[in-house]
Amino acid sequence: MKTELHFRRFALPFVLALSATLTACGGSSSNSGNIEIDENTKYVAAIATASSDYLSGEVELAELGKDDIKASGGYFSGPSDITVNAYGENYYLIGKFFIDTIKKVNIKDPAIATWDYSTLAQGATGSSNPYQLVFVNEQKAYLIRYGASTAWIVNPSAANESEFYTGELDLSAYIPQNTTGAPNMSSGVIVGNKLFITLERLGSDYQPTNTAYVAVFDTVTDTEINTRPGTTGGLKGIPLQGRNPTRTQHVDGLGLVVVNRGEFGAPFGGTSLDVVDPDTFTVGSMIADEEIATQINNAVFVSPTQGYILNYAGWQNTTLQRFDPSVGISSLETVANLTGGDFRTLDLSPEGTLWLGDANTSAQGVRIFDTTTDQQIDFVETQLLPIAVAFIETGIDTEVAATP
Repeated sequence: MKTELHFRRFALPFVLALSATLTACGGSSSNSGNIEIDENTKYVAAIATASSDYLSGEVELAELGKDDIKASGGYFSGPSDITVNAYGENYYLIGKFFIDTIKKVNIKDPAIATWDYSTLAQGATGSSNPYQLVFVNEQKAYLIRYGASTAWIVNPSAANESEFYTGELDLSAYIPQNTTGAPNMSSGVIVGNKLFITLERLGSDYQPTNTAYVAVFDTVTDTEINTRPGTTGGLKGIPLQGRNPTRTQHVDGLGLVVVNRGEFGAPFGGTSLDVVDPDTFTVGSMIADEEIATQINNAVFVSPTQGYILNYAGWQNTTLQRFDPSVGISSLETVANLTGGDFRTLDLSPEGTLWLGDANTSAQGVRIFDTTTDQQIDFVETQLLPIAVAFIETGIDTEVAATP
């Protein structure tokens, strides 16, 4: 125990500082500082960032639990259409439209990719446009592929690319007649042994003119569950009340909350917060389309009585608002006078703080809020504009590390 603790206290920061100076596998690094995790660091945020002209992007890292959180980066400089997911001690850098790659990065070696795999089947043309990895465990995850008709079943621990793809879920039945050529799977979440995948089903004009669905799969057998056994014909999935679903979160005491953006421009028809019962598959609306004239483009939930949304009225005209999900639209209140801004991501940290990505080019970074007071408690400046955040576990037992 003493030897292991000695390594945690002294060797780990050295390893991280050394590896951060190396050239990133699969991309260059414009690193402006080395991240040095110590025994008090339990979580690190991976912040995907993009330039204001959308020509470049990279990842910046920030340690949670500090009095003044700083970002180190950027890592894996490249195209801007990226996002990040995390599971355990690793984060996954997903390259989306016509990038079609995933990099796995261990937090102990932040400038080196453990692996870098394609999200395209051999011989495939076009772009699979991967959006998200949804994890069952270290050996099994589902790759949500927006531009394809199948979600991949993958092994995130695969030592080589030939072992990464292990199967697929067929969603071609959800491709509408007036079609983009794909069912536009946009997000996924696992509740118990069920995988829920949202499907935008955009029309040929890329507008949300078709009914959106949630397809449900058994994660043990990887077979689709018929959520409407009393009906004949049609689709097995759950029809949503809103359209153009973009994010899904399971909230204890509420159910499966689906953020529907609706139309991309005013009057934003079809925007809503739908709630799906993960057991009965019934659907209701926390905030219905007819109740709101603007667009809900993101939401997170602290509890069944406390949530936050990004309320979008137009380009660079977004407001951060808090509300009580049990009350609904009438409880919306603007937080910290943050209105008329360019806010691109909203996340709840493992420590319970709210992280807001502020893309104001004169002072870009992540605003961090105490969710008990709604007061801003920190600001993490980033080199580029923050567009997505994922939280990584360092693997350090901070209680053990703090023991004299």
